[in-house]
Amino acid sequence: MNKNGQTLILFVIMIPILLGLCAFVIDVGSIVLANTKLREVTKTIISDVMDDASIDKIQSLYLKNDIPVENLEVEIKEDQIRVQNEYEIDSIIGSIIGLDTYRVEVDITGTKGNDKVLFE
Repeated sequence: MNKNGQTLILFVIMIPILLGLCAFVIDVGSIVLANTKLREVTKTIISDVMDDASIDKIQSLYLKNDIPVENLEVEIKEDQIRVQNEYEIDSIIGSIIGLDTYRVEVDITGTKGNDKVLFE
């Protein structure tokens, strides 16, 4: 009995599965990266503008970091700044199951206290 073609058949079956798995890993990685970047940039912006906060300054800092500001909401109080922002990133594999984009969002409040900025 000739078994030379069995490896080729298994290889052909496994290629789409491996490609799909790679695309899924790339999607998850891009979501985690975008979420981490948004969170860290927001914390840095709040820390930088705590003493002289303005919406225009916060928007310009987001834009310098290539983060969209279409859904940006800023609430400035005496010693507190609350920033909410969200945007969408494109999906690679999600479009197959109907998810063309993923939403990345952040809601961070920074409060000034004892020469530090504390985040909630």
